[in-house]
Amino acid sequence: MITGRAAALLLALPSPLVAQTLGYEGALSVASGDYIFTVPTSTWTLSTGAALTAGRFTLRAAWPVNVQNTTLVTASGPGGIPSGGSWSGAVADSGRGRGGGHGGGGGEPIAPPASSVVGYQVALGDPLLHATWQAVAGASTSVRVGLGTKVPVADTATFGTGEWDVGAIASLTHLFGTAGFLGVDASYWHLGDLPDLDFTDPLTLTVSYGRSLGLSWGGSVYGTAGTTTMQGYQPPVLVGAMVTRFGRVGAWGVGASVGFTESVAAFSLTATWSVRMGRWGRL
Repeated sequence: MITGRAAALLLALPSPLVAQTLGYEGALSVASGDYIFTVPTSTWTLSTGAALTAGRFTLRAAWPVNVQNTTLVTASGPGGIPSGGSWSGAVADSGRGRGGGHGGGGGEPIAPPASSVVGYQVALGDPLLHATWQAVAGASTSVRVGLGTKVPVADTATFGTGEWDVGAIASLTHLFGTAGFLGVDASYWHLGDLPDLDFTDPLTLTVSYGRSLGLSWGGSVYGTAGTTTMQGYQPPVLVGAMVTRFGRVGAWGVGASVGFTESVAAFSLTATWSVRMGRWGRL
């Protein structure tokens, strides 16, 4: 899904003047929180990848490396899920004890076993692939639709599910002159389950607003909410902000978000970068 930070890039980067553009993209982030547990989980993620744009079509691929101090948070296509990892059966039982509803009303934090606190360990994550098509390319309004998938290659003993995730993505961006934009992004993911925990398929909506902050700078704020990924637990709600510096061949940004429910990190920090590596052909 195009997040608030990606929408900030749409604000200042001009439309490509050539048919094909190849770029290198990366991000370094840290997310931390107790989630549904009595012990905190901190996850450092370094993601590197590439984006190929050909006319209205864009293909993105990214491969993350994760450093995490517990096995309680599992990576998925739309983000980290506090599944409990190998201890997910107890998490499922606790969710049913909360009533098993899709909304979830919160509850007492769960005390995980000591074996779930492993110290910081490095694990190669699941590659993420996204393909989008610019269905509407108006002077001030654009609409993109696409598909995303998480390829299951990560070690299931640490942070992966060993299953495919597949998502549908839609994004609308409306520009206000050359100074600002409003973005609305939606995604729906079908998640592969863990052996002892069935995930529910989440629908997520992000609304973002951004403005030019002067020559070569842009900023955005956004809010995200969605349906829950685990029955009995609260759905995600978070807000964030991003500041981006644009150069002749790329962009660099920093951002932060704060989570308000037990299914997302209490806070996260992110640095992003993208570099245009080549372009060829004509429109």
